[in-house]
Amino acid sequence: MRKLKLKAYAKLNLTLKILGQRPDGYHNIESVFHCISLHDELILSPRRDGRIVLKCSDPELPTDSSNLAYKAAVTLKALALKKYLGEKTFGATISLKKNIPIGAGLGGGSSDAAAVLLGLKKLWGLDWLTPVDLKKTSESLGSDVPFFLKGGTAHVTGRGEKVRARKCPGKYHFILVYPGFPVSTAWAYKNHKKIKKKLTKGLKFSKMLLKSCGPDRSAVDISRHFINDLEPAVASRYPQISRIKADLLKAGALGSMMSGSGSSVFGLFADAGSAQKAWSKTSKTWPATFLVHSVSSGK
Repeated sequence: MRKLKLKAYAKLNLTLKILGQRPDGYHNIESVFHCISLHDELILSPRRDGRIVLKCSDPELPTDSSNLAYKAAVTLKALALKKYLGEKTFGATISLKKNIPIGAGLGGGSSDAAAVLLGLKKLWGLDWLTPVDLKKTSESLGSDVPFFLKGGTAHVTGRGEKVRARKCPGKYHFILVYPGFPVSTAWAYKNHKKIKKKLTKGLKFSKMLLKSCGPDRSAVDISRHFINDLEPAVASRYPQISRIKADLLKAGALGSMMSGSGSSVFGLFADAGSAQKAWSKTSKTWPATFLVHSVSSGK
């Protein structure tokens, strides 16, 4: 096999509840992840010298072990070498074109890592790796990586590793705005405004939203259930978040919210036409504005 071309899709958090800190330092969350059409592009090519080489279009993104895509390749290589006791050589060049903004709450790095796991499994002929094996490997890389092995729409709990796929037949249209700066996920979790609500009450947001994803339901139905516990803290430090939300609502969005730990903000629109019309207005104020839609499968 010469090379593989892959797409690594971004996600939106349509709901995000923070349920408290865990003993391991992570936070338990309850969220609905939803893949959108904005994506990074990867090309995987085999190498005979056994090296893992990552090349990236964004010079600001590291290409060493601090990059999740690189780490995913090294981790999978270690599993392969253990299986074959060093009898085979596993190497690859990973060419990554970044389209998903970094530090935007869109899961770009995690999606890249999942794409590398799936792509190298195929490139290296590791057919013996089961979905369970890949899930365990993905969990060791990052909280969001397990979701991106399948993508689509999912109800996500735990620290992000518990992923239950959900059908969401509707194709939704969004405007996504990146304000031009990243937000540290660690900072957002540390400083989020803790809203004291019972777990069962928190879970209702995601359950109601998922019920609103039926084929006979409109976009306005899911917009009623948007919630993000991290947004108040991030918006208090970065007022651009609130300004973007106001601009999107003024442009006709049915609902608007920050995704994940930020800094990106999305607006949901009734149809493709209204989203296109809003994009033409919003992009004049916010240059990094993307017209996107739902993607049923992440890979």
